[in-house]
Amino acid sequence: MNQEARDGFFFFSGIICKRILNISSKIHIYGLERIPSSGGCLLVSNHISHFDPIILGMHAPRPIDYVADGKLFNDLVLSQILTNLNVIPVDRERMDPKAAKAIVSRLKAGRLVGLFPERGIRHGKNSILLGAKLSFSPATLSQLSQCPILPVVIIGSDLLYQPKTWFYRPRIFVKFGELIFPEKGEKRAELTQKIHDSLLMLFWQLVKQHNIEPFEWPCSAQQRWKEKIPRPR
Repeated sequence: MNQEARDGFFFFSGIICKRILNISSKIHIYGLERIPSSGGCLLVSNHISHFDPIILGMHAPRPIDYVADGKLFNDLVLSQILTNLNVIPVDRERMDPKAAKAIVSRLKAGRLVGLFPERGIRHGKNSILLGAKLSFSPATLSQLSQCPILPVVIIGSDLLYQPKTWFYRPRIFVKFGELIFPEKGEKRAELTQKIHDSLLMLFWQLVKQHNIEPFEWPCSAQQRWKEKIPRPR
């Protein structure tokens, strides 16, 4: 499948997912216009559920080449699907120069690359929104490719882990921030701090703007399965 066909498959998949999730949830998206219409850009997001890449991708005006755990490619069928969706495999357990090279190559080629730098689904103090430190990965990739970073925060997608919530449509929030451009001579730690500060700002803006209650904050799938979730307003 060539690149044009892969992009078409991405949009077709997004249309299907959008119809399903718009029925089962109330998705509020802000700043979608901040996604550049062309050129390389690194989308950096927190990660709270398996629904995150679907929700972000089904609303994006252009295809997103996600970076995902290489273990997902061990399954023959899933591997084919992910490949056709332009997903870049990465080894989360160690340094992966091959993946970094592939990501930088995509960015320099003008692609929009989606990165979840927490190396998996995170919640509570393990989340970059609630206490964990942001890795240097986004800053490093941005500096190597000389492409901007687009920070984005997603809240509420983990509520979809509890089946009964699909009947009363839980609230899901997505907010894109301002583009962050790497500056000449800027230290990696400084750029990392800028990115993290932007993510935290977006998170607290959403919390205050929509009175997002603690039960809607990032939680594990296991906790969602067990807890009794209040019906949202």
